[in-house]
Amino acid sequence: MDCCNEIYNLDNINDEIIKEDGIELLIICYGGCCSNLLTVIMEQNGYKCRTNLWHKILCHCPNYININIPILYIYDNPVKSFLSQKQRGKGIWDLNQQKLSNNMNIELSDENLLQLMIKQFNSWSNNKKENILFIKTNELFEHEIVNKLESFLKKKITHFPIEYIPPNTINEEIENFKCTELFKKYELEIDKINQYRQ
Repeated sequence: MDCCNEIYNLDNINDEIIKEDGIELLIICYGGCCSNLLTVIMEQNGYKCRTNLWHKILCHCPNYININIPILYIYDNPVKSFLSQKQRGKGIWDLNQQKLSNNMNIELSDENLLQLMIKQFNSWSNNKKENILFIKTNELFEHEIVNKLESFLKKKITHFPIEYIPPNTINEEIENFKCTELFKKYELEIDKINQYRQ
């Protein structure tokens, strides 16, 4: 799907806009975190997730927005997520930068993508609200995810844990990236995300 051909004033996204859009459960990530798979499974659990507004901006919503529906923020090792987007190339690497910045004309670069991922995570993790649940991708494949989701959503959840499929981004690539100047420049921020617990 093409990126939004408009810039969204995220300050104007409120409960009324969310209701018009029809989204019932918002799933957000910075890319490369299995969010698309999570939306499919949550829709199998009866939640409307993949709406027009979600595809256009909310899937990678760059900043915290104050809305009154449940929000699942899914994140992974930023290096793994970054490499996943980079490997998939045009249509993901560029599109996600546009969404994460809410700017169609942003100057595209690897550093920009990594900066935007970190900035988005900080915006959401600094706004701990009762309607936001943080999930690390590996949790989707563990039995504890059932209790975590059911406790948060106050509803019986099925189709979890998800069957683990090894990612295309392998550990060797992650280790190689750790030798780059880009990694070294953002090592502290990356480590902060990897160590994060809600």
